[in-house]
Amino acid sequence: MTLAGYHTPPAENVEIEPLQSLLDALSFRIARLAAINERMAGQIFRSEFGISLNDWRVIGITGALQPVTFSAVRELLYFDKGQLSRVISSLSDRNLIVSNTSSTDARQIELRLTEAGETVHREALRFTAKRNAIMTSVFTADERSEFRRLIDKLVTHNVEKLETSRAK
Repeated sequence: MTLAGYHTPPAENVEIEPLQSLLDALSFRIARLAAINERMAGQIFRSEFGISLNDWRVIGITGALQPVTFSAVRELLYFDKGQLSRVISSLSDRNLIVSNTSSTDARQIELRLTEAGETVHREALRFTAKRNAIMTSVFTADERSEFRRLIDKLVTHNVEKLETSRAK
C-alpha cells in the first residue's frame, strides 16, 4: 500500500495500532498541540513584539543562521515561495530584516537581521524559552530530554519520507 510516498512496511516490521477515530491519530494530536500553542503565543507575539508567528519563525531562523539564504529558510519552514516572500517583504518594510544578493552565488538571496531585528530576536527568543518551560512543565528533566529526542527522531524520519516521495 502506498500513501503519498509512504510505503507501508510488511506487518512483521511495524506494529499498526488501530485507530478508533481521527482523535487518536498522531498527526491530529500534534496539529492540535501546535494549534493550542499558536493560539496562546500568537496574541503575545503580536502585542509584545509587533510580529506574527510566521514573522517570528523567519526572524528566529535568520537570527540563528545568518547570513542564511532564502531557500534555506524556505526548506526549514516548508513555506511556499510566495508566502515566504510576503513575510520577508513585510519584515524588510519594518526594518527588521535585510535581503541582498549573495556575493558567492548571484542566484541566491541572503537574509540578515537589522539591529532592530536583532533586538526583536533576543526578546522573542527569551519569551520562547519561557513558553517552552511552561509547555513542558508537566515533564521531568529526563522526560523533556526524551521528548526532544523523540521529536527530532520523528522529524528526521518524516523529512526522509517527504524527500523520497518528492524524488519520485
